[in-house]
Amino acid sequence: MPLYPVRFAFSTGSSDRVEAVITAPKERRCILHGTVYDENGQRAPDAVVCLYLREEGRLTPAGNTFTDADGEFALGPLTADNDYLVKVYHGGALLREITVRPRKKRKPAQT
Repeated sequence: MPLYPVRFAFSTGSSDRVEAVITAPKERRCILHGTVYDENGQRAPDAVVCLYLREEGRLTPAGNTFTDADGEFALGPLTADNDYLVKVYHGGALLREITVRPRKKRKPAQT
């Protein structure tokens, strides 16, 4: 969803009070942030993290990245109510496959 700047102008007198309210659309996107560890429990720099959108039994590439010097990565945006598969490679070998299912927040039960 693109961002659109909101422009407005106003002039006030010496005792005027002005309030502005801007309502932004609800955001339905999120990112996936994580840390990759190797088989020895050490942070894994330069690991490859691949993100796939899972739809109708097939995988569609949705992004990839390398981990930084601390083994951390960020991918996105992910959208709510879609299923994703994350594959993590380090040293040419597949370390892990993880299914990610972002969901919309549920409203807390009212008491």
